[in-house]
Amino acid sequence: MRPLSATEAISPAIEHTRALLQPFSLKLWLKLGLVAGIAEAGAQFFFPPVGNHSHSSSSSGIGAVSGAMTSATIGIFVVIAMIAIVIGLALFYLSSRMQLVLMDIVATRTTLVVPVWNRTAPRTWRWIGLKIVAFLMAFLVLGVLFALPAFYFFHSVRPGNPQSPSGVFVGSFALFFLIGLVSVFVILLLIWSLRDFVLPFLLFEDASMGDSIRRAVALIRREPGSVAFYLFMKFLLGLVAGIAAEFAIFICVLILCLPLGGVAAALWFLLHQTGPFGSAVMYISFALLGLIFLAAFLGAIICILCAVLTFYQAYTLFFLGGRIPVIGNLLQPPPMQPPPMAPPPVGTPPMPALS
Repeated sequence: MRPLSATEAISPAIEHTRALLQPFSLKLWLKLGLVAGIAEAGAQFFFPPVGNHSHSSSSSGIGAVSGAMTSATIGIFVVIAMIAIVIGLALFYLSSRMQLVLMDIVATRTTLVVPVWNRTAPRTWRWIGLKIVAFLMAFLVLGVLFALPAFYFFHSVRPGNPQSPSGVFVGSFALFFLIGLVSVFVILLLIWSLRDFVLPFLLFEDASMGDSIRRAVALIRREPGSVAFYLFMKFLLGLVAGIAAEFAIFICVLILCLPLGGVAAALWFLLHQTGPFGSAVMYISFALLGLIFLAAFLGAIICILCAVLTFYQAYTLFFLGGRIPVIGNLLQPPPMQPPPMAPPPVGTPPMPALS
């Protein structure tokens, strides 16, 4: 497979996605949509703040009650924080597994999730460890950068400093805003670099973390312009895909609301004045219609995620296919070579020449 530019990879990625998802099967779209959605979600986990909100009171009795309530509140927040951490870690693990599964499914054009789940299992902890190390290093660097405006702010508001507080606030806010933009760019670039250039070596060649990073760095150094343009095109395609997905969701909501809303209106006109029994039937029907709308809406979102994220993954693979041979052979298998003809046995008389 020859190397494709960032623009040349769009068309084969669309055809590959179409071949994978056709003929249309709701079960297939829901299955791959869940895989793709979980692969994108849960990549980060958050630690909810646990605060101590104390209240002063002139009465000792009220103070004791307030202290007891504060302790109970802290305990509740600690329990919620621990539950959130456990759920976040579970999502982080499941998302990492699904990132491996999604890339393998799109590359091999298979529709069976369980065999791919089992086949990619040995790479899981290497991929998780690589992401944790990379993000810890990134957060350490960003923490140092955020410490600079904080140091500037506290240094400027010390007693005796002639600079006005408003000037200090504006300068600190500008620094925080600039560093925040840089941080978002760095995190986005890190996520794309790991998933698009490091993960393929780890998944398809079973390389170690260090070897995967070295080979990814070598690929980027070999074609820095092509890689930079690919990242720009991926960002642009992400914006276009996001707008298209929002429009598709809006159309789905309209399609769902018209029949369901018509049924709800008919039930209202028929049953709202028929007494308690008719009202109960009407409200139960409204609840069932709401559940039908919710299920159909979630199904539509999952199917849209399936199409968009499958194409997004195929686009990455086709850009890398001409640069990583094992991926190129999966996307476009080389033609089968005919087996070589065995030489005639020794002593076989030559074929008579045609006159």
